[in-house]
Amino acid sequence: MKFFIFLSAAAFFVSTILSAPLEGQCGPNEVFLHCGSACEPSCEVPVIEICTLQCILDICQCANGFVRGPFGCVRFEECPPIVYGK
Repeated sequence: MKFFIFLSAAAFFVSTILSAPLEGQCGPNEVFLHCGSACEPSCEVPVIEICTLQCILDICQCANGFVRGPFGCVRFEECPPIVYGK
């Protein structure tokens, strides 16, 4: 039983490490952060006023001046029009 618990924990940690992006693997207009924000600015919410202090480990997030769009990080002016009330 102890071996099964150890094996499960080891598999979890290995899969977590392998699924995280590595420095240099971020997309255009993204930066790699060891401790990123849980509240990344987006086309829908470009200005974050309230956010948790949660640290998202090893993540690619939009560089300063860019927001998360439907296909990556873009300047807010390049965001597609948002249709409300679908």
